[in-house]
Amino acid sequence: MYKRKVRGWSQHIDFMLLDNLCAFVGLLIAFWIVEREGILVSRFFWRTVLEAVLVNTVVMIVLDTYHSVLHHTPWDEMIRLLAQTGDVILILLVFRLLSQKPDADLLKITLFAVPLYLLFCFIMRQAHKSFLKKKHHILNRHSMLIALEASQIPTVLPRILRSNYGAYRFTGLAIIGTNPSEEEARNALRPLWDQYPEVETIPIVATTDTLEQYLTNNWVDEVYLDVSPKANLPVDMINSLMRMGITIHTALTNLDDIESRHKNVEWICGHLTITTSLGYITGRDVFLKRIMDIVGGLIGSLITVILTPFVGLAICLSDPGPIFFSQTRIGENGKKFQIYKFRSMYMDAEARKLQLAQKTGQEDQLMFKMEHDPRIIGQRQLPNGRWRKGVGGWIRDLSLDEFPQFFNVLKGDMSLVGTRPPTVDEWQRYEPFHRSRMSTRPGITGLWQVSGRSKIRDFDTVVRLDREYIENWSLKQDIHILFKTVWVVFARKGAM
Repeated sequence: MYKRKVRGWSQHIDFMLLDNLCAFVGLLIAFWIVEREGILVSRFFWRTVLEAVLVNTVVMIVLDTYHSVLHHTPWDEMIRLLAQTGDVILILLVFRLLSQKPDADLLKITLFAVPLYLLFCFIMRQAHKSFLKKKHHILNRHSMLIALEASQIPTVLPRILRSNYGAYRFTGLAIIGTNPSEEEARNALRPLWDQYPEVETIPIVATTDTLEQYLTNNWVDEVYLDVSPKANLPVDMINSLMRMGITIHTALTNLDDIESRHKNVEWICGHLTITTSLGYITGRDVFLKRIMDIVGGLIGSLITVILTPFVGLAICLSDPGPIFFSQTRIGENGKKFQIYKFRSMYMDAEARKLQLAQKTGQEDQLMFKMEHDPRIIGQRQLPNGRWRKGVGGWIRDLSLDEFPQFFNVLKGDMSLVGTRPPTVDEWQRYEPFHRSRMSTRPGITGLWQVSGRSKIRDFDTVVRLDREYIENWSLKQDIHILFKTVWVVFARKGAM
């Protein structure tokens, strides 16, 4: 029976336990250096240990610190460890500030504990990785036979060897396909010997006709079957091997030409399918992203309530009318919703948009941008030709108009980070590949906003950045964009 590999952070429980053990030892030594005695009966010590371990565990899960851990170089490991430790210290510092209970000697303890933790943890990770690789190399309880066509050897076999990392012991190579040639296979193997010495230890043991007989007489746990995209899937052979109790991994190489790098096997409507998508997010990440949205939405909504009397008064004095602006926008996968903003433009702004678009030659553009937009409240040109900003300009410069969108975040129409939602008329003029940017929930900020904000006027560049965000999405990237947004807003980079 095939034991499916554990996926996600849970497959790295061993590393996480050792990591937290290093945190405990580091704190124990730091407390001993500072306080000398009574450590194990100190409530302060155990409370600090509990807080550090809990926060450290959460940070490891959120940042997915140990993703592909066996692939990390020592330098990569140190960078990840520093980032993880920095986040833990920052969170613990915020907890201490909120509790308003500064503890004596806490700074001294931290100064000793952090270097000790970094040292112990780095050594532990390298030692444990070395142990795991040696364990896999020595024990190798899983033997695997590779079955593929001779013409696939130069491309497929190197990829298998590069990605193995000691998980399997390759017992042999079976040449399949019509008229399989062992001599052709040997000729294809020879150029690989210099770069992949282990190739010499993988003998050619069977062909299509003799494979079943070989597996009957020899011990093999699993078979890796790679079929050329032009060849038919050998269903009869797969069924025959499966009846023998052998696990078969069938590579779907004919899907390599599909642009999406996110491909998952799923049961849909009673059928086994390959699901391809522009981006991919796990249930855990959906939950964590939504939690982050709710927390950020609550804080942003509270700030919006505080800002409303001041911003509203400034708007009414400059241009009497509604304080808030509501407009139908397009959300995830074409879903319509009402977006909320502080009004920064005159009441007839939408009516004047078409006229200004024609005047500036943007009537065919999918994104309207104007450096000195006369629709903005208080914006006017002085006799000397210079432009003077009014209330609307300052509201937009400081991104105050965006704050009511935190209510959209709480409702679930938007996220803190995503792609900017287009207007209905813009959406209707989109080309098919433009629509990819709305395959995720729209956000208050995003990758293209922090990459230039209003300075980016080429819509294809916007689409490229939005696709890049979706394809490479991670919670860590969202957090990075949020911090960068704060910097961009305060530095007023690219604002109009």
